[in-house]
Amino acid sequence: MSLIRVIRAVLDLLDKTSRMRLGRSWDDPALEQVLPRVKAGRLEPGLELINQARGDNELRALRVEQLAIAGASHTEALGRLAGDDADGLLWLGAARIEQAWAIRGAFRAPYVGEERFVRFWEVLSSAAGPLEQAAEALPDDPVPWDRLQWHGVGMQSGRNELDRIWTELTARDPHLYIGHYSRAQALCAKWYGSDEELLAFARGVTASARAGDPVTAMVPLAHFEIVWNEINGTEQPAQDALEAYFGNSDVADSLTEAADKWRDGNRPHPRAVDAMHLFGAAFYFGGHLTRAQRLLAGAGRRMPEILPWSAASLTPGRRYARARRNLGLS
Repeated sequence: MSLIRVIRAVLDLLDKTSRMRLGRSWDDPALEQVLPRVKAGRLEPGLELINQARGDNELRALRVEQLAIAGASHTEALGRLAGDDADGLLWLGAARIEQAWAIRGAFRAPYVGEERFVRFWEVLSSAAGPLEQAAEALPDDPVPWDRLQWHGVGMQSGRNELDRIWTELTARDPHLYIGHYSRAQALCAKWYGSDEELLAFARGVTASARAGDPVTAMVPLAHFEIVWNEINGTEQPAQDALEAYFGNSDVADSLTEAADKWRDGNRPHPRAVDAMHLFGAAFYFGGHLTRAQRLLAGAGRRMPEILPWSAASLTPGRRYARARRNLGLS
């Protein structure tokens, strides 16, 4: 095991002491019950959940994403289960994407060996067929197109292909939260866009969003992606960089506009907790503590595995726990 992987393992062990529920920034009690079974190799209940969510794009997208993560070590069995079933093919393709990214790891490209890259592309390329079959079988379903975004990013398919996939996705659902999250990743400067384009995208999402839709959280997501990239490129302490960035009045104004449009409505959404973290952390680092407290109080101990708290610390669970204590939420 490389030194980097040893360090990562130690940090992950430390993060578990935070008692935060990493990777659980969503609401779906049925999914909560099924995930442990899928991880243990009992796949049928997962396929049933995906099937039951047909017609509810947000719930279906959430279930496919989380079940893909849980089933990434069972792709051979998933292939046998899927057969020619559209839901099974969707799950299989999504799981192969997760399997591929697990092989690549979270390291930046210079730290990923050639052998691992070859294996990554080999597994990732095998995800396209099932996803395309699922998209053809269910022509109104936006979820295969969302997963194809991640396939395109990993395969370095280029901006034209990613734009085509985005057009197909939004033709089926112009508001899909996870679809917009994936698109924001593609528009980051580290992939196929720029800071300016990413921010313009986030502003456009807020302008077209329905009141009460947490998709407006693309605004804090865009800002976190930008400042996180800055942190990785300098030796400035993460806390200082985050406070300086989110303390900017223009950034604060854009966050307030987007947050108010979301909070003005009353639209239940399985991704609401994710939005609470993105907005709440942005306001917290910017010194707007009342807003941060109000938002993060609703999040409880559930939190995303990566952004926003990973921008501040290699142990995001511990960093979020400290923020809750500072806000009087312990």
